[in-house]
Amino acid sequence: MNKIIDLYASFRRLTVPTQIWMMLVLAPVNFLTLALVDDPLGLIVPLLSMLGFVPNLGIAWIQNGFSAAMALPHLVFWAPQVAILGNYLIQTPANASFAYIAYASVFVVNTISLLFDVRETTKWFGGQRSVA
Repeated sequence: MNKIIDLYASFRRLTVPTQIWMMLVLAPVNFLTLALVDDPLGLIVPLLSMLGFVPNLGIAWIQNGFSAAMALPHLVFWAPQVAILGNYLIQTPANASFAYIAYASVFVVNTISLLFDVRETTKWFGGQRSVA
């Protein structure tokens, strides 16, 4: 139980905008992809969303908190996802389908996340390995 309390305390030490981004934007949009398994891009988009997320559970658990290391899975899995989605959005006429809107949302949200993740990964490789 102490581990969970420590992880929660670490999360609460992140800036309030970061907490809001993670809980109200980043996580919901990426979990939304689970509803897209039967859509045009099939399993690849939800798989890459979850692969960008799930390793962070282990990273946070091992480090006993949130750190810049949590940006690494995002870079590895979300960069190709954003490329796939960008290609899809360029080739597909804009429309009001659930899949198109969801793909566009994931594209925008994960592109923004990747911009921050590059900075966090640079910090981590530069030696800044502290936990929030």
